[in-house]
Amino acid sequence: MLDDLRQAAQDQDDDSIAYVEPDEKVDDGKLFGMTAVERMFISVGLFGLTLVISLLLLIATDSIYLGF
Repeated sequence: MLDDLRQAAQDQDDDSIAYVEPDEKVDDGKLFGMTAVERMFISVGLFGLTLVISLLLLIATDSIYLGF
Protein backbone atom coordinates (compact mmCIF):
# COMPACT_ATOMS: atom_id res chain seq x y z
CA MET A 1 0.00 0.00 0.00
CA LEU A 2 2.75 2.47 0.92
CA ASP A 3 4.77 1.41 -2.11
CA ASP A 4 1.82 2.26 -4.34
CA LEU A 5 1.57 5.73 -2.80
CA ARG A 6 5.31 6.32 -3.22
CA GLN A 7 5.20 5.22 -6.82
CA ALA A 8 2.18 7.45 -7.56
CA ALA A 9 3.89 10.46 -5.99
CA GLN A 10 7.10 9.79 -7.89
CA ASP A 11 5.25 9.46 -11.20
CA GLN A 12 3.38 12.69 -10.53
CA ASP A 13 6.62 14.56 -9.71
CA ASP A 14 8.32 13.39 -12.90
CA ASP A 15 5.46 14.63 -15.07
CA SER A 16 5.37 18.12 -13.57
CA ILE A 17 9.07 18.92 -14.06
CA ALA A 18 9.79 20.95 -17.17
CA TYR A 19 13.34 21.59 -18.22
CA VAL A 20 13.81 24.84 -20.11
CA GLU A 21 17.21 25.82 -21.42
CA PRO A 22 17.90 29.55 -21.70
CA ASP A 23 18.61 30.73 -25.24
CA GLU A 24 21.53 32.98 -24.38
CA LYS A 25 22.91 34.98 -21.49
CA VAL A 26 21.89 38.60 -21.44
CA ASP A 27 24.39 41.09 -20.02
CA ASP A 28 22.37 43.98 -18.66
CA GLY A 29 25.28 45.76 -16.94
CA LYS A 30 24.22 44.83 -13.43
CA LEU A 31 26.41 43.46 -10.67
CA PHE A 32 24.63 41.87 -7.70
CA GLY A 33 21.35 42.90 -9.35
CA MET A 34 22.11 46.62 -8.96
CA THR A 35 23.15 49.34 -11.36
CA ALA A 36 26.29 51.42 -10.83
CA VAL A 37 24.32 54.30 -9.31
CA GLU A 38 22.57 52.00 -6.83
CA ARG A 39 25.92 50.50 -5.78
CA MET A 40 27.33 54.03 -5.34
CA PHE A 41 24.47 55.02 -3.00
CA ILE A 42 24.98 51.83 -0.97
CA SER A 43 28.73 52.44 -0.64
CA VAL A 44 28.30 56.13 0.29
CA GLY A 45 25.67 55.16 2.86
CA LEU A 46 27.90 52.49 4.39
CA PHE A 47 30.81 54.94 4.53
CA GLY A 48 28.64 57.55 6.27
CA LEU A 49 27.30 54.98 8.73
CA THR A 50 30.84 53.84 9.54
CA LEU A 51 31.94 57.43 10.01
CA VAL A 52 29.09 58.26 12.40
CA ILE A 53 29.48 55.08 14.47
CA SER A 54 33.26 55.58 14.72
CA LEU A 55 32.83 59.18 15.81
CA LEU A 56 30.27 58.18 18.45
CA LEU A 57 32.61 55.49 19.79
CA LEU A 58 35.47 57.99 20.01
CA ILE A 59 33.25 60.42 21.91
CA ALA A 60 31.93 57.69 24.22
CA THR A 61 35.43 56.52 25.16
CA ASP A 62 36.72 60.11 25.67
CA SER A 63 39.39 59.56 23.04
CA ILE A 64 38.70 62.96 21.49
CA TYR A 65 37.86 66.29 23.06
CA LEU A 66 35.16 68.35 21.38
CA GLY A 67 35.84 71.57 23.30
CA PHE A 68 32.38 72.51 24.46
